[in-house]
Amino acid sequence: MSLVGKPVLSTWGANIRYGVVVREEARGKWKHCTVDWVNDETYIESISHLNSLRSDGDHTKHIYRVDELLFIDVDKQLKDLRVIKKKLRR
Repeated sequence: MSLVGKPVLSTWGANIRYGVVVREEARGKWKHCTVDWVNDETYIESISHLNSLRSDGDHTKHIYRVDELLFIDVDKQLKDLRVIKKKLRR
């Protein structure tokens, strides 16, 4: 089963990153994925800052082992977030 086109999330520090798998490849017994992240400015800025502090290369993560990603049901995520939003209004 192909993972390309599947929505995912990943955490980086306290940030939740959402994206869509755009490429997958097998490496040994594991699948690895490339993800097109959305609204990812916080991660990009943080990695840019990290890169400026270190002189040992670019620390941007481009490929993720499949167990580093959480495959999500976007409609369920939105429904759950709407319930949380309603609770906050009370």
